[in-house]
Amino acid sequence: MHPSDDTQASHPVKRQDIPLRRPAGQISYAKLNRGRRGTGCLVWGAVGITGIFLVGMIVAGSVFAGWNSGIALARDNATRTTAADLEQQCDRIRMDMAAGNTRLVQRRIEFLQTHTPACLIELVPTATALYLASLPSATPMPTRTAAALPPPLAASTARPEATLAAADSSAYDYDMDALLAEAEADMRSQNYQAAIDTLDAIIAIDEDFQRTRVGALYFEALTAQALLLFRSGKLAEGIVMTARAEAYGDIQGLDLNYERIIAELYLDAQRLKITNPAESVRLFSHIVYEQGLSNYLNGLVITDLQEAHRNYGDALSWQGDYCQAQAQYTAVLDLSAFSSRIHRANVTAQRNQAAQACSGAPTTQPLAAVSPDAGESAAAPMRPTIVPVGQTG
Repeated sequence: MHPSDDTQASHPVKRQDIPLRRPAGQISYAKLNRGRRGTGCLVWGAVGITGIFLVGMIVAGSVFAGWNSGIALARDNATRTTAADLEQQCDRIRMDMAAGNTRLVQRRIEFLQTHTPACLIELVPTATALYLASLPSATPMPTRTAAALPPPLAASTARPEATLAAADSSAYDYDMDALLAEAEADMRSQNYQAAIDTLDAIIAIDEDFQRTRVGALYFEALTAQALLLFRSGKLAEGIVMTARAEAYGDIQGLDLNYERIIAELYLDAQRLKITNPAESVRLFSHIVYEQGLSNYLNGLVITDLQEAHRNYGDALSWQGDYCQAQAQYTAVLDLSAFSSRIHRANVTAQRNQAAQACSGAPTTQPLAAVSPDAGESAAAPMRPTIVPVGQTG
C-alpha cells in the first residue's frame, strides 16, 4: 500500500461547504419578482393619493359652493326682512298721521331717513303739512285797547261799572285769585324767584288786579331775592334785581341799598385791577378798611386787594418809582397772613429788588421780569394809569 493511500484512509479529507455561484448571464427570477412588486406598489400608491386629492378637491368645491349660496341666501333674507320692516314703518306713519300724532310721525321719519325707503317721497310732504297745521295760531295774548285802559289807581273807583266790566273782560280767562295765592305761598316758603315769576304774570295780564297788594308783594319778593343774590356772590344780578325793586318801593335805608353800593364798588375795583391798579387799590381798600368788610365774599376781597397792590407795584416799577413800588410789595406781604394765593417768595424778591433800586444800588434784573404766580392776575403789557392812592394798608 502506498503510504499516501494509508494516510488518506486514516485521515479522510473533511468536506467543506463551497457556495454555489450562478453562472454569468443567468437571471435571478426571485429578484426580478421582488422588483416588479415594489414598482407596482409605488404606482398604486400614487394612484391612491391622486384619487384622495381629487376627492378632497371635489368635497372642498362642494362645501365652498354651498357656503357661497348660503351667504347669498342669508343676505337676500336680510334684505327682504329690512324691506318688510321699512314698509311696516311706512304703514305706521300713515296711521299716525291719520291719528294726528305728529311727534311719533317725526320720530319714525327720522328713523326712515337713515334708510331712505321709497315711501319717504310720499310721506315727508304730507307729514310737514300736518306738522304746520298742528302749530298754534299766532294769536296774541288778549290785551285791552288804549281806549279801554283804566285810569290811575286813585281815580279807578270813579269808572262806570260797564266800562270796568269791558276793561276786565280780557282777564276772565285767568284765575287771578289763584295766581295771587300761589305767589303768596311761594313767599311763605321763601321761593322768591317763583313768586316774582307769578307776580310778573299777574301784572302782565291785568296790572290793576289788586294793585296795592300785588305791588307790595312784588317789592318784597324783589328785595328778598336781591339780597340772596348779593350774599351768594352774584353781584351783577343782585344790582339788576335791586333796580327792579326801586320801581315798586323806596330802598333807601334798607340793607339792600348798602349791599348794592358795596357790590358796585367791588365790581369797579375788579374791572380796574389791571388797567388802573392804583384806583383798584383805593376802592378795595375802602371796602376792607373804611367799611370794615375784610371778610366780604368770604375773604376774597383780601386776595383782590393783594393782587391790586402787586399790579400797582409793577406799574410803578415801569416808571422807575422803585420806592413807591417797594411800599406796594410790602403791603402785599402784610396781607399774606389773610390770603395764601400770593406766593411770598416771588413778592419778597420783587420787594427786595425795589428796595435795592430805591437805595440807588444796581439791580440784577428789572422788577417787571419777576413772573407772577400761577392763578394770579398779571399786569398787562401796557403801562397802567398812575393816580394817587388812598388807604393802602
